[in-house]
Amino acid sequence: MGDVNGDWSELPRCCVWKSNNFATKRILMKYLVSILLFTAIQVQLCAKIIMTPYLQAVTTTSVYVLVECDKPDTVNILYGLTPAYGLIAKTEAAVLTTAKTPTWVHRILLQGLTPASKYYYQATQGKSISKVAVFSTAVTRGMPFRMVWMADCRTGTDVFARISGDMAAAGPVVALYGGDLCHSSKYKSWKAEFFIKEQLNFASQVPFFNSTGNHEGWEHNTRAFTQGPESASGTQEYYSFDYGDLHVLCLNTMLPHGPGTPQFEFAVKDLAQSRQTWKIVISHVPAYCSGGHGEETDMVAMTREIFEPDKVDLVLTGHSHFFQHNLVNGIHHMVIGSAGAPLHKPKKAAYTVAQAREHNFAVIDVSALKIKIAVYNEDMKLLDSLELAK
Repeated sequence: MGDVNGDWSELPRCCVWKSNNFATKRILMKYLVSILLFTAIQVQLCAKIIMTPYLQAVTTTSVYVLVECDKPDTVNILYGLTPAYGLIAKTEAAVLTTAKTPTWVHRILLQGLTPASKYYYQATQGKSISKVAVFSTAVTRGMPFRMVWMADCRTGTDVFARISGDMAAAGPVVALYGGDLCHSSKYKSWKAEFFIKEQLNFASQVPFFNSTGNHEGWEHNTRAFTQGPESASGTQEYYSFDYGDLHVLCLNTMLPHGPGTPQFEFAVKDLAQSRQTWKIVISHVPAYCSGGHGEETDMVAMTREIFEPDKVDLVLTGHSHFFQHNLVNGIHHMVIGSAGAPLHKPKKAAYTVAQAREHNFAVIDVSALKIKIAVYNEDMKLLDSLELAK
């Protein structure tokens, strides 16, 4: 730019530096400040939402919207009971992913919502605007609802795309996932395998809860891309929540869960204290499974020492890539374990009620009196059904 005691040829004539001219110095400083402000504004305006926003940790009065962006600048969520919105919420936290070009997953908490109500929302960051989406808050006790379950989609994106469409067509208000959402916890694996178009369209309108699998693991990107609800566990690693008449204990079998561990002790207290009509447990690794990866000792111990005494109604798992319905001491253990991952061969055991070597997912209807479970393959062929009644 030239010597500080000479002319700065790139600047306008009025802003040329004259070391003996105080007034000119002031003009120059104002010019430089203006450039810095303009640059900052342009950076903010160029901030971009790079993935369809999706929903986590829904309750009767709140939900988290997660939005991945290429900047940490504040994300606003416009939301309301009508397309006119009327309410706004801002970034609560932004978690950096491991992407080579930095990205941040923003968490925006929408609260003060009305139970069992439909809300419209849209995300903005600078000039970047997401499409409009709609979700429903959780129902209260006594109100029926529909949910879906799937696990182990991994690299089978063609199958997973079909199952995502099937789940959306079933019309659920909430989804439970059993882990192995992608082949690894690498950023590119999450984006290429789990966050495909069909799943994002679904998750932008249907909140999901995930029980971490061994492939994504409880790693940095898993923590960045998922958000659990507040729970007595005091951690995002494992937790519980109520939805209508249902109590869900969400375990993390990638962390210690045998007798004497904090997770085991949390499960003891959680299930003993719940007064919900129905109690279910979701985890990636099953206690009872024949074929595939087989049984898991710590989950068997948890079942015998906690689930059975506290009268758990249903355990939903994945990990082994097939469908298998097992009944042990009054508890239905359902391995619904491939929404795309390569299939394993199931083996019939004494406790096996039904099984199939097919990709699969479940549609589950819950009311105060009944739980109805229908397990389908990706072509919507019924593989098994179960009805539980109180």
